[in-house]
Amino acid sequence: MGLRVIHLFRHNTTACRQMRRLGLAFLGATVSACVSGQPGGGGPGPGGPPPGEGPASVRRGDLVAQTDMLKMMQGLGLFANGLPMPFSGSVATLPGPKGDSSLVLVSLSLPTQAFAFVRENDRFRAQYIVAVEARQGGSIVARTESNETVRVVSFKETQRTDESVLFQQQLLVPPGTYTISVLVRDGNTSRSGTQEKEVVVPRYGGRPSTPIIAMEVTPRANTTVGPDLIANGRSTMVLGRDTELPLYIESRDSASAGVKVNVAIRDDKGAALWQDSITLPNRGELASGVVRIPVAALGVGIVQAAVWRSDLPDTVTQPVLVSFGDDLPVASFDEMVGYLRFFASTSRLNTLKTGTPQQRASAWANFLRETDPISITPQNEALRDYFQRIRTANERFRDDGAAGWLTDRGMTFVALGEPDQMIDNNNQGQQDLGVGQRGRLQAWDYTGDRLRLIFQDQSGFGRWRFYGSGSSDFQSALQRRLNR
Repeated sequence: MGLRVIHLFRHNTTACRQMRRLGLAFLGATVSACVSGQPGGGGPGPGGPPPGEGPASVRRGDLVAQTDMLKMMQGLGLFANGLPMPFSGSVATLPGPKGDSSLVLVSLSLPTQAFAFVRENDRFRAQYIVAVEARQGGSIVARTESNETVRVVSFKETQRTDESVLFQQQLLVPPGTYTISVLVRDGNTSRSGTQEKEVVVPRYGGRPSTPIIAMEVTPRANTTVGPDLIANGRSTMVLGRDTELPLYIESRDSASAGVKVNVAIRDDKGAALWQDSITLPNRGELASGVVRIPVAALGVGIVQAAVWRSDLPDTVTQPVLVSFGDDLPVASFDEMVGYLRFFASTSRLNTLKTGTPQQRASAWANFLRETDPISITPQNEALRDYFQRIRTANERFRDDGAAGWLTDRGMTFVALGEPDQMIDNNNQGQQDLGVGQRGRLQAWDYTGDRLRLIFQDQSGFGRWRFYGSGSSDFQSALQRRLNR
């Protein structure tokens, strides 16, 4: 088996549905079939000016949150590169065609906004180069370089900040310890990024492969062909959006009854949040299959997916980050509860903080069920909309470097939503606000709550604060909503 590039720009209806559910999408010649209606990253629409050399920098939400997310992902052992060429990815190993070879799968995801697009007739085109190599003792054991093209149908798609371009590369190497390095370079500018990590490539007998978060997979029957799968290279699930953690596992074993493996999800202290034993079906030379684990059972933060056979000594692990999204990285359950301060009452949140990790997982599942406005759908729409408001607040209401959702206007927006009416004394008479105070003023009206909140920017530099009794009025309205 030689080197193989899995080109992820082909169209596949099943994959598109799965990508939409996971917040990702194929991009390529059939982009309109997969990304139509996906959220963009702002900027002009199709009628806007064509992109030239691309943005000087790529901002993915709040810069501080981005830095935190990069550090967190790197700490997990993942590829995570920031500006000017942001990308993330993971490495997994699987059985190779012979006992003295193993397959290394490198999976990357990149935002379209990282690339410099040029107009191509009625579309936009970008090019990028990815070089992947495995080094050992200063020598290059395996290397491949791919030149790829991304085509999208609108300028808005070129501005997407979610990592919607997927790339996978397979390397065939003997067992051993390697430095796996990745170079990503924009084809139209000088922007590039490099990441590397040390990887132990095992000799595969019957030991399980690395559990791979597979957004789409056809379990393979033998090792003479590479795996047909699309991996979640970020090794990240988003709570409130993703319902299942799908782990693809292989074992080189031709036992007709299949292979029984144990699968556990463990928290940062090693306690099992979820555990089960499953039998991987025999498919010929390999036993292989997918284990589907409910994300709601995992809470939020860094967990480890562990797989082992009771008759073999090795346990294979893979880190998984369960988060609220790139701009809301959290590493612990307590941090997660802190983000919910405007979503649920104090008494309800307190029930999440007590008990063992297993009890917390159960409490979280109950919390999701009790707060779900539409129980027949897989999502908790209320929680989804709440965290979308936090993301929006982080973009719209940043103040002196503080997180936007914790500013006075941000808190109000997250807790109460968009006001029914907004009055600004920049374009309306100050008498409309019913105050005589100088300075910039805004009034937000919530008719259903019979509430008017006034914010003042006394300095004129965008430092908006509650005016008058605004703070206590907001707290009163918040408590009424949370205790309904």
